[in-house]
Amino acid sequence: MGGNLGMIVLIQSDPRFQTPMYFFLSHLSFLDICYSSVIVPQLLETLDTDKVVITYERCATQFFFFTLCASTECFLLAVMAYDRYVAVCNPLLYTTAMTPQIRLGLVAGAYAGGMLNSMIRTVCTFSISFCKSRHVDFFFCDLPPLLKLACSETRLQEQVIYLLAFLVITTSISVILVSYLFIIWAILKIHTVGGKAKTFSTCASHMIAVALFFGTLMFIYLKGNMGKSLREDKIVSVFYTVAIPMLNPMIYSLRNKEVKEALKTALDRMRERMAGRNHSVVTNFFLIAFTDHPEWGLLLFLVFLSFYLVTLLGNAGMIILIRKDHRLHTPMYFFLGHLSFVDMCYSSVIVPQMLAVLLDHGAAISQARCAAQFFLFTFFASIDCYLLAIMAYDRYVAVCQPLLYVTIMTEKARWGFLAGAYVAGFVSAFIRTVTAFTLSFCGNNEIDFIFCDLPPLLKLTCGDSFTQEVVIIVFATFVMPACMVMILVSYLFIITAIMKIPSAGGRAKTFSTCASHLTAVSLYFGTLIFMYLRDNSGQPSEEDRVVSVLYTVVTPMLNPLIYSLRNKEVKEAVLKALSRSKASGRL
Repeated sequence: MGGNLGMIVLIQSDPRFQTPMYFFLSHLSFLDICYSSVIVPQLLETLDTDKVVITYERCATQFFFFTLCASTECFLLAVMAYDRYVAVCNPLLYTTAMTPQIRLGLVAGAYAGGMLNSMIRTVCTFSISFCKSRHVDFFFCDLPPLLKLACSETRLQEQVIYLLAFLVITTSISVILVSYLFIIWAILKIHTVGGKAKTFSTCASHMIAVALFFGTLMFIYLKGNMGKSLREDKIVSVFYTVAIPMLNPMIYSLRNKEVKEALKTALDRMRERMAGRNHSVVTNFFLIAFTDHPEWGLLLFLVFLSFYLVTLLGNAGMIILIRKDHRLHTPMYFFLGHLSFVDMCYSSVIVPQMLAVLLDHGAAISQARCAAQFFLFTFFASIDCYLLAIMAYDRYVAVCQPLLYVTIMTEKARWGFLAGAYVAGFVSAFIRTVTAFTLSFCGNNEIDFIFCDLPPLLKLTCGDSFTQEVVIIVFATFVMPACMVMILVSYLFIITAIMKIPSAGGRAKTFSTCASHLTAVSLYFGTLIFMYLRDNSGQPSEEDRVVSVLYTVVTPMLNPLIYSLRNKEVKEAVLKALSRSKASGRL
């Protein structure tokens, strides 16, 4: 955990690592953290108590995330092999072949491939009936021990599962082997021994990681059934779920000159911080977003003002509608009402400031006001994340446990969930704001952005910001994925439940209750992920501003439209409210 987290922080904080290879390595470290975290806590609990009870749902969730991380790691190692091929065999085309967009696309493809494989394998595995012994002689819910508990025909499921395992592993290995075949061929053409050694050294760490990971995976999944020992499987599984994620950061740091130099630089910066330095401190900032096109100022002002008014009216209308109509006094609409309230606040923190910037071609803002805006923006954005996760859980209970829905989603439980979202949002915002504004800002005080957000503020820092960046990155890495994990797990069970419904009409009707929420989640998390978890090298500020407008102005405006246009109950409530107003008008 410490090694991989340290590697992520080092890559994010050192400008020398803003390259494709280290971009992929940071995602590999993130996967190793997740991969190990899915298994090791369960393993420790098993060792401590000898026997651990795990529910069917928790077992399926563990199996899904273990398969997701393992599959994505396979694809990511293949992507890293392709990156080394381009760097060695086509060095002059490397920057054009590995642009930020292409890197992001390759990583997104790896995650999408892992997600698809994991969903199919989990659905196939847990559509099997288990009625033999309930004792899983293993330290986590893996496929071989689960199949031993099956009492129904598993031939079809096993064929699909092992076909997918074969395709994922062999496809990844094929890409790696072909890449290294061309790499070795290119190295052999180098005339000097020193040149060959230097070129090969850029691939050595990756080759060791590949050999360790795929060697153990192939041993446990693609070996024959004859003479198969579960004890042997357990030893190998411990190696690839515990040892390999621990070894990867060591392999890439001990064998990599750049990483060793970066560690030395980080330690030097910490010493300098302790020694202390004097800077001319900036206490005021000047927002200048969109001022490079002054002729657009009035047009953009009118557009964003209209968006803001629609946001306020739409979300306020949704809150009033939910409070007035008794048919909407359900848990789902209770959370939706608070989502609308948060969206109003979220937009109100940003848009008035942006309108002032557009109208006056820039706006001065004090550090205290900037900190207040940053705190409120982070506070409401965090609550939005948590609320969307809670709403996903609400949909899971409604679809998968309809008979228990009323008893699980009591009024007390709803307020508890809501209070938890607000408290977690406050803690996250408070820590991030305190951490960000203990930095020293000096030199240029112009923020080329629509509000006081973290990326533009970090560009104005002077002195050492290593400790603060570590805290901020840790929060960014864990808050958003925690909500996404809740959403993904909930929808995994929802999709499984929907697939069991015999009629197509029943499936469509059940899925329609989740469609609005899925659309809102895709819009919100899609833009946030693009903004905060993408590669930082060479990203244009113009692109940042457009994405920021999307998630701070457009998304809050669209949410009430999404929930009203795609929701029969809301449309009926709107029509009922309109008919009442007409009737009162006649009287």
